[in-house]
Amino acid sequence: MVGFSVSAVAQEDHKAVIDQVSKIIKAKGADTQKQVNDIFKLNKKNVDVITAIGRAYLDVKDTVNAQKYADLALKRDNHYGEAYILCGDIQAAKDNGGEAASWYNQATMMDPKNPEGYRRYALAYSKVSPSSAAAKLEELRKQVPGYPVDIIMADIYQNANKIDKAVEYYKKVDPNKMTEAQIVNFALDYFLQGDFSNSLQVASGALQKYPKSPALNRIAFFDLTNLKRFDEALSYADKLFNQSENAKITESDYLYYGYAYMGKNDYDNAIAMFNKSYELNTDNEQDKSDALKNIATAYESKGDLVNATAAYDKYLKSLKEITAYDLGNLASMYQKHAESLKGTEKDEALKKADEIWGQIADKFPSVADVATYNRAHIAYSMDPDTKLGLAKPHYEKLAELINAKSQKSDSDKSRLVECYRYLGYYYLLKNDKSTSDGYWHKVLELDPENATAKQALGIK
Repeated sequence: MVGFSVSAVAQEDHKAVIDQVSKIIKAKGADTQKQVNDIFKLNKKNVDVITAIGRAYLDVKDTVNAQKYADLALKRDNHYGEAYILCGDIQAAKDNGGEAASWYNQATMMDPKNPEGYRRYALAYSKVSPSSAAAKLEELRKQVPGYPVDIIMADIYQNANKIDKAVEYYKKVDPNKMTEAQIVNFALDYFLQGDFSNSLQVASGALQKYPKSPALNRIAFFDLTNLKRFDEALSYADKLFNQSENAKITESDYLYYGYAYMGKNDYDNAIAMFNKSYELNTDNEQDKSDALKNIATAYESKGDLVNATAAYDKYLKSLKEITAYDLGNLASMYQKHAESLKGTEKDEALKKADEIWGQIADKFPSVADVATYNRAHIAYSMDPDTKLGLAKPHYEKLAELINAKSQKSDSDKSRLVECYRYLGYYYLLKNDKSTSDGYWHKVLELDPENATAKQALGIK
């Protein structure tokens, strides 16, 4: 503002003339050139008017005449920064970024107290080299100490998607001197960093001034949900959905609404919101999968395991790549579902779980032991008296997998004991004492004080 003092005063003196020139050029009348020439002749010593003529031509995209008057201005005064800036803007209009930056740089050298040359140069370099842009603005800080350099620096780093640096500079600026868009960026950057507390502080503070801002209400809503302050989150959800101006509700808004209701254990409303998010989503596959997974979790939490497994199966089909963990969750759901069933229905649920654990063992060898362990437990639950020996092949396979390991954890050893105990008991029921004793001795090798093995072997 200080740097503009000389040129601003000059332009104010000639404001009526400059406004007249701008209207003439924008009107594009038949005698435009004559009228402009007449004004130029009367003001050929006034560099601000000459530059303004060039600027008016640039406004209508006439770069030829714009350059003509920029050159005339520089011929009149080669230290007039606004003329250099005009030359830079002409090159920028032609997509000559390098040339534009060169002119802006000359403006800072010829008119070092004019902030606009520094600002334009910094913006020109903001994406190519944010550090160069920042260095140029530091020069401005020295030339014009009162100029709001930090907010420009923040915007430059924001445009370059360097949010850590953007936050660094936003923090130096009084929020009351920021635009609404800048405050939104500041709060959003904190959110993207996972700093939900500071993001909320910025957003909620700004909402005192902009209470109907959909962006700020959204950020506060998301922050509070991530902070697990669900009652407050639902309050801001209402502000976003029902009290904000021109709010464009997105699938992500419904997704977060679902998260907030889940946090309150309000599963029916959570399911409704997740379904709405899924229905509205047209291109964000990750969010679609997330919605389906949460629908399954909500149904499971309310004890509706039929819908939970159906939703989770749909979730798996939405994934580009399925992990062992993903499949294991579905198998566990069927196992849990079986606990509430009897007879044939229970067996069918357990068979489905066993089938999935079998797929995991085949597709993911690194966790084949975990999958086989679960298959053994499922088979035992279907044959608790070991009359059919349904768990036998799984315990044999589990022992084989564990024994193939070069190093065994305590968990591995505990599972081996379980394998050998089952097999020892199985062969005891088959009256194959020799084979049975062999397994009981293996139990004692791992657990010398095992009372069941000692009893089976007649050891006191």
